[in-house]
Amino acid sequence: MKSKIKSQLEELSKKDIEEMTKAADKKRNVPLVKSTQVNMRIDHDSLEKIKILAKKIGIPYTTFMTKLLLEDVERLWSVSKK
Repeated sequence: MKSKIKSQLEELSKKDIEEMTKAADKKRNVPLVKSTQVNMRIDHDSLEKIKILAKKIGIPYTTFMTKLLLEDVERLWSVSKK
């Protein structure tokens, strides 16, 4: 029988969880953004490039893709309004 691997959360003590909760409650600069989930398909080569670029700057590739998309939308929007 396989042994169950514990997640990091299961290894935290109640004190650790309380400290993390207090630290999170103190953060006031976290913007609340209403968003909608979007599913899309992208070819394998492009996805691999995205993952490599995201890793180089140290952020998750999904966050990187979101930033790229939003930057391009804003750029195109500013051009189309002229």
